[in-house]
Amino acid sequence: MSYIIQFIAAILSTVGFALVFSVPLKTLLVSAVNGGLGWIIFKFVIDTTGSKYIAVFLSALSITFVSEMLARKLRYPASVFIIPGIINLVPGEGIYNTMSYFVNKQSDLAISSFYSTIVVAGSISFGVLLASSFSTSLKAFRTRTVNRTNYLKKGKK
Repeated sequence: MSYIIQFIAAILSTVGFALVFSVPLKTLLVSAVNGGLGWIIFKFVIDTTGSKYIAVFLSALSITFVSEMLARKLRYPASVFIIPGIINLVPGEGIYNTMSYFVNKQSDLAISSFYSTIVVAGSISFGVLLASSFSTSLKAFRTRTVNRTNYLKKGKK
């Protein structure tokens, strides 16, 4: 039951951020469900493995991969689906804690929190990068022609 409540909360927060970023209304529900599924993947992986970094990476990877497919199907830019979907994973609490520790002169805690926040942000960006580059290379593979690699038969004519 907890996953259902978290799924609904993730959908609502994704809708809120999608409205802030002026996402087209036709894509609002789809990007919200994409964000909700990404959050459920995050929670499932963190419950299974216990690693926040792997959970964020796999969630960002799946959100971006689904966003690339939706972008082609619905003919919108992929960022319309990626940005609202990924916003639930952004380490806002880590950023806040880092600044709070720095202000309170707790440098050991600040550096630890900063490191954790940077690794989470890096996991998000690496997941987005990997899925986007895979999607681009898959698109290039589909549009490749046979004549480009068939250079040996041209000389034998």
